[in-house]
Amino acid sequence: VLKTDSIGDFVLATAFLRELRLMFPQAEITLLVNPAVYNLAEFCPYVDKVQIYFKNLPNYLSPFIMPWHSFKLGYFMMRHQKFDIAILPRLDMDTNYSTYVAYFSFSKRRIGYTEHANFRKQFVNKGFDSMLTDIIPDEKPRHEVERNLDIIRYLGGKPSVDFPELWIGAEDDKFADCVLAGFFSQALIGLCPGAGEKKKQWPRGRFVELAQCLKNDYNPLLLILGGAEDRAVGRDIQDSLNTGVIDMTGKTTLRQTAALLKRCALYVGNDTGAKHMAAAMGVPVVEISCFPIDGPSWHWNSPCRFGPWQAPHRILQPKKIPLECGDTFNKNHLNYIDEVSVEEVCQAVDELLRRTRNRG
Repeated sequence: VLKTDSIGDFVLATAFLRELRLMFPQAEITLLVNPAVYNLAEFCPYVDKVQIYFKNLPNYLSPFIMPWHSFKLGYFMMRHQKFDIAILPRLDMDTNYSTYVAYFSFSKRRIGYTEHANFRKQFVNKGFDSMLTDIIPDEKPRHEVERNLDIIRYLGGKPSVDFPELWIGAEDDKFADCVLAGFFSQALIGLCPGAGEKKKQWPRGRFVELAQCLKNDYNPLLLILGGAEDRAVGRDIQDSLNTGVIDMTGKTTLRQTAALLKRCALYVGNDTGAKHMAAAMGVPVVEISCFPIDGPSWHWNSPCRFGPWQAPHRILQPKKIPLECGDTFNKNHLNYIDEVSVEEVCQAVDELLRRTRNRG
């Protein structure tokens, strides 16, 4: 299984991995993952081996270097393992050239979604269909969890359950307990103010204002999560409140983040991998999305495809596509995340907290 994309994509594929193991209980399954995801995939009980794909490269270098690296990995390392099946559970464009790895591994069957899934993939991955033995056509837009499970259906299986899951160790739980020691009397709300792309980042000042509102209304313990690149906004929130904030930006592994999220009453943040991790842990999610409410459901930023799965949630989006952007949906339509107000987020928080409280 070649799952070399980002954190959120991997979380949404965990149900697929579980169903694959149920379908092939005696198979030897190797999982190839992005280095950034390895910590999260390391304890996966449904595979026999987790192997790290080589490090990511800057986008402008990938088309020149990644094909060569992928050829070497497939031909010199994977080919000798004599795989019967190589599976590529990704609909969108393959910027990591995992298809090359599958092809040069000489696996007997190479199963993946067609290069004609969308116009970006058709342009970037032109000719990739010729490297597959089994080409799954793109159909109507659906959530990525279901789309991953469609591969199980293609193989003749019948998925039993569709919930994502994460796997953490005792040391991760111990870490979370140490971080939160002495704060168990307060409700814990996780805030994730960062995002992998600028268009997905709600303004920093809004998160500071939101944190102040949450403190006034609920007096919770706020847990700020994110990578090292989010430390500045983490400091801003901590400095504005002085107390009741634990800033863990840049201080946790993915499994430690999952252990902390498991203890949260609510997650509030942008469209990030942490959002999917929170949902996989059963935590209610308030997502602040850059994607307009009337945007096309097939798009790779659409909540229809990448919204929180199997957890209570509210998704806040810009209301409409601005007329000045024209008729063809493009990147200009994704620059309006600041239309989502602090008041809307506070209202969504209140609704979800009430709903989960009523459910016990």
